[in-house]
Amino acid sequence: MSDERRIFPRKTLRTQVVLEDELGEGFIYFYTTDVSLGGLFMESEIPLKLGTKIFLSFRLTENSEKIRTTGEVMRLEKLAPTFPGISGMGIRFIDLPDEDLEAIKQFDGTLSTD
Repeated sequence: MSDERRIFPRKTLRTQVVLEDELGEGFIYFYTTDVSLGGLFMESEIPLKLGTKIFLSFRLTENSEKIRTTGEVMRLEKLAPTFPGISGMGIRFIDLPDEDLEAIKQFDGTLSTD
């Protein structure tokens, strides 16, 4: 039996995620490893506390519109021992706008809400 609890399939995505303040000003930058309709995973040497709510923005491709949403830190993970000091965080999207949900669906045709 697997410990897999993901609801949505993930698509590899290496892009910068910007954590923003309530005015939309970026103040911390991370990189993603993957994205799904439910959230994303970002690498970080500074893990946030579980349950922390964040404003974030990212692009699916270099030329795509910026996706802005609120997320919540749902999982903290230590990456492979070959990367000492690097950890990651699973972020759940809280209020992903419909147009951004559609953009993620189109990013990889295998992603579906069915």
